Amino acid sequence: MHATLREIRKTPEGILTAQRAFEDFVTSHDFRLPREIVYTGCGSSHFLSQPLAMATTRLGGRGLSAPCSELLYSREWYPIGNPELLVAISRSGETTEAVKALNTLDVPRFALTAYESTLSREADHALIVPAHEESVVMTHSFTAFYFAFLQLLLHSYGWETYDAELVSSLTKEVLRSEDYIREIVSDFDFRNVIFLGSGILYPVALEAMLKMKEMALFWSEAYQTFEVRHGFKSIADEGTLVVLLVDEPLDWHEKLTEEFQGQKARVLTVGRRDTGADYFIEVPELSPPTNVVLYLPVIQLLAYYKAVGRGLNPDRPRFLSKVVKW
Repeated sequence: MHATLREIRKTPEGILTAQRAFEDFVTSHDFRLPREIVYTGCGSSHFLSQPLAMATTRLGGRGLSAPCSELLYSREWYPIGNPELLVAISRSGETTEAVKALNTLDVPRFALTAYESTLSREADHALIVPAHEESVVMTHSFTAFYFAFLQLLLHSYGWETYDAELVSSLTKEVLRSEDYIREIVSDFDFRNVIFLGSGILYPVALEAMLKMKEMALFWSEAYQTFEVRHGFKSIADEGTLVVLLVDEPLDWHEKLTEEFQGQKARVLTVGRRDTGADYFIEVPELSPPTNVVLYLPVIQLLAYYKAVGRGLNPDRPRFLSKVVKW
């Protein structure tokens, strides 16, 4: 069995690991997250920084996300304002850009990582979530990082935190769709895939796009759900799988599904209700912004089985390394 598959299946365990990391942090640190936060990361860590920034805003603060390299070289183009904290994210804690980005703003620095590392040592505070992975591609650690930091946000802003045991059990329910996902890939040899999501599910669509590229070396796109109608949908045809990530569908989602089906594309809806799609994976009820953790295993499994179907080893994608350094 590939390490990647084992690690995706560890998502429920990762949620509990994240909860322990959160509890250890609040027990040992007299610290509360401020309201104005800039988040940064690279690759998957950047796509993780986006829903964390959105969650910060949704919970009453103001979050901004930018890639590490943009903070290093182009930050004058971003509405950074007067942040009270910079959060740098790196699974290894050794990513060159993430370590350098810690010093871009004259504010307190916070590290979110899986290891005691250069990043954690140079930051003023560090939340270490030991969701360790053998594979190159970030899977269950993404989910664990998100949940741990979200719990810290809720705790800091005076909201009730989530029941980790419940969230863990809900991710187990989602993982039961694994056989169905494998059947979808076997049933439809799609040539390209479009991931769609709105609000906090848009960064999940971006992460899904990256997972498909990393694991399966495959052409994938990601757009805000209805923005795809404005020119981008022209690439969809009988060889396209459209993956619609949606919490509570509207009639517009059903119309969009019909529109893509009219172009001979097939649609996979992942959410609370079907939209009349060709394939449907039901996600249990969990209020946003925590609902993000239920969508991640689905998109990871889809990329994994596409990679395997193409005869590739998703543990060792070509040209990629586990730690990106210069």
